[in-house]
Amino acid sequence: QDRPAERHTASNGRRPSAMEPQSFGHHGGGGGSARQPDMAVRSPAVHGEEDGSRGMSSTDEDETDNDEAEAVYALYYTVRGMATFLKRPHLWVKVICPMLVTLVSTIVSLSVLFGMGLRPQAHLFEMLHWPGWICWMMAVICVLVEVSLINLIILLVLFGCVQSQIMRSVLEEKGILAELARENGGEVMEQYCYKDVSHSIGFLLLRLPLLILTLPLNAIPVVGQIAWVLLNGWIYAWELESEFLVMLDRRFKCSHQFWFVKGHFGAFATFGAAAMGLELIPFVGPWVFFATNACGAALLAERFYLEKKSQHPNNEQPPATAPDGQE
Repeated sequence: QDRPAERHTASNGRRPSAMEPQSFGHHGGGGGSARQPDMAVRSPAVHGEEDGSRGMSSTDEDETDNDEAEAVYALYYTVRGMATFLKRPHLWVKVICPMLVTLVSTIVSLSVLFGMGLRPQAHLFEMLHWPGWICWMMAVICVLVEVSLINLIILLVLFGCVQSQIMRSVLEEKGILAELARENGGEVMEQYCYKDVSHSIGFLLLRLPLLILTLPLNAIPVVGQIAWVLLNGWIYAWELESEFLVMLDRRFKCSHQFWFVKGHFGAFATFGAAAMGLELIPFVGPWVFFATNACGAALLAERFYLEKKSQHPNNEQPPATAPDGQE
């Protein structure tokens, strides 16, 4: 009995440990020795899958944290925009004409809607078997939202250029336009005239139907108003930043700009929703917050510029193209 064990030790160069699995039978036949390689091959794969799943979850968490951070600072810029506007008296004169026009439109629309639209809307809520006091309260809220929507449309159609002028003034004071001109060889990139007009018409055709189609959401107290500004706000923020995206990355096409918006969606959605919510406030919204939101958009644009500069310190211009097949 001892001799076979000695021969086995000599052939392997070492004595087998008691913890090692013993193989029986011939070299090519048995089950134990054939199964060991499978276990050794499978093990790294399992560990790799586990590591990959950990990596994916870590990436997802980082992206979530980044979105939350962008949402926080975008909300903060709506407040900073107020202080920026109030500290610059030369910008106040730019809102005189919008103020006069929206004052007239607010008085007229309030008179017409409270006189002719309040009672029918209250009866509409009564058909839903809501308590009477809630029906009248919701009818008043709907009238105020409708008045604000009328002012938003007037500002969008007639005075969009005023917000652009305010943004450029703030960016010029902060030296952002001068830096962009230096990086571009002495001039700031501008949108071509026909594309600028087409973009303005495109935003108008996109925003107006969405504002009207989602208007029934305001019938839901609080939650409906929040949902309405969130659904419409990101496009409003995109429209404010559209001209700057051309200066920043030469994003002349809407498809190129869309992928930038998608990459910073938390910032665009939060800033746009907060800005729209402020502009819905009767009288003060179209008079003051219309201009302060333009200042806030300039501060948000400044952050986008500093973010790009930190990623490309040597002033390298990455191609502003959409992913393959998405243009």
